[in-house]
Amino acid sequence: MTQTWQADDGTEAALAVLRAMVTIADSTVERNTEQLTLTQFRALRVVVDRTPVTMGKVARELALNPSSVTRACDRLGTLALLEKAPNPLNRRETLLAPTGAGRQLVDRVDRDRRRVLAGVLHRLGPGARDAAIEAFERFAAAVEAEESDARSPLRRAT
Repeated sequence: MTQTWQADDGTEAALAVLRAMVTIADSTVERNTEQLTLTQFRALRVVVDRTPVTMGKVARELALNPSSVTRACDRLGTLALLEKAPNPLNRRETLLAPTGAGRQLVDRVDRDRRRVLAGVLHRLGPGARDAAIEAFERFAAAVEAEESDARSPLRRAT
């Protein structure tokens, strides 16, 4: 069950962390490719992680309009970062797969993000760093559980 926001419940601190993480996400994409928007990179990430995948699946995964995903994937194709092919099981669908260059770009951004995050965590000192890592792990698990609950047929029916 989704909780509502309450004053002093930690959401402001979580929102500040979210903004910091988005800044890291934006800057690492920008540093590693001047040619892609964050949405285009996110689409490439889904394609790398879920290959082969349909345009519709990418749109659902990113909660984007299918036409936005089509434009993003067209750009990724133009840059030779992904390939498209008709789905042999359903000709109305297009399958997407990353090229070697697409995989390399995602790997490069991930390495840069790890470097940035390691630097931030190092600034915290051992005790705070251990606490932050534990909090990140617990937070990620809670988000995953929330996402899983949101996809549950029982939850959608209510």
